[in-house]
Formats: sequence, structure tokens, C-alpha cells
Amino acid sequence: MSNNSTNPLFKIDVLSVGLFGLAVGALTLGFVQIGFIPAKDSMAISIICLVFGGLVQILAGLVDIRYNDQLGGTALTMYGFFWTTVFTVKILDLAEGFHWDSVLYFPMVMIYCLFSAMMIYLTAHKNFTLCLLHVIITCTFAMDTMIKLNNAPLELYVGIGHLLIGSLALYHAMGTLVNKFDCFGTIPLGNALLPMRNESTGLQAAMVGTMEIVEMVDATTHSKSSS
Repeated sequence: MSNNSTNPLFKIDVLSVGLFGLAVGALTLGFVQIGFIPAKDSMAISIICLVFGGLVQILAGLVDIRYNDQLGGTALTMYGFFWTTVFTVKILDLAEGFHWDSVLYFPMVMIYCLFSAMMIYLTAHKNFTLCLLHVIITCTFAMDTMIKLNNAPLELYVGIGHLLIGSLALYHAMGTLVNKFDCFGTIPLGNALLPMRNESTGLQAAMVGTMEIVEMVDATTHSKSSS
């Protein structure tokens, strides 16, 4: 009997758990940035974003890496650490009166912008919704990078980006759970934009390439010995 049928952790859709956490954090932050939630509730907002956007994603990502999917788990874990770092600093700022210049976040935001851009290509092999989610994440990080670098007046657009991120994350999480329950694909997530590579084909191609190199080396050695 395979491990998948005996280990209960395989029955947990940890990607959906992580996406639900991302949805709560991103929607909360987005509503703050567009002015729907008053900024005076900064401490409560920061705790909500820390727990759901940070800790929930990290825990779900680590479980996903350990038992299921390396790609989804890596993304959840990395985004979780981002949210945890940002809102831990924010809570310290609010509680202790510390103040850091916004340019401090520039390297981190820039790296995450590049990371999410890479995830566009990788999730294009999964489904359209995940790929679109990372397109919006990349655009939001890009705008946030400009804010951190030169105080560009893009806060409203970043807020709209967070609302779109939260909405898509929630849609994918609910879609995955519903589709696994009824097995009919009731909520469409979209087909993969790029074909998934076949592991056996890739291994076979690698073996053929290795054999060709070995044959070339043998031929070169034989010609040198003959001369």
C-alpha cells in the first residue's frame, strides 16, 4: 500500500489552506490601502496580516514541501516569510515607537518581485488561475518597489492589487476544495498555459545526452591512441 493512502496528511489540501490565509491577509491589507478599513486600527490589522498572511502560509507551505508539492510549498513558504517579516516590523514600530525608512524594504521587495515573476512561468504549467495570480502579485510587487525606492504615489494601485490577489487566492482555494469534493470541476480554474514536462521523457533525454558525450569522449580517446 502506498504512503499516500496511509498518511492522513496527504488528505489535507494544504495549498488551499495557504491560499485562504493569503486571501485573508491580502484582502485586509487591500481594504486598508484603499481607505475602506480605517488606518487607526493598525495594530489589529498588522496582527491579522501576520497570522493569516504570514504564519498560515508558512505552516501550509512547510507541510506541502514535506508531503506533496515542492512548487506550491516553496511559494507559500516564501510569501509567508515576507508577510511575517513585514508585519513583525510593523508591530514593533507600533508597539515600541521604532521607525525605519521605507527604502530598507527595497531589496526584499525587489527580490520577491523577481521571485514572483519566475513563478509566472512555473505556474503556467499548473493552471490559468495560479498563473494569473502570480502575474498580479508580480505587478503589485513592482509598484511597491517603486514606492519603496522613490515614494511613487501608487499606494491606491497597490491596494487594488492586494484586493485582486486576495480574490484570486480565495477563488482558487474554494475551487480546489469544491472540485476535489464533487470531482466534476464545478469551479473552473483554467487549463495550464504551458504543457507539463514528462519526467520520464526528460530522464530519457538526459540519458541519451550523457551517452552521446561518453561516445564522443571514447571516439576522441581512440583516435589519439591510434595516432
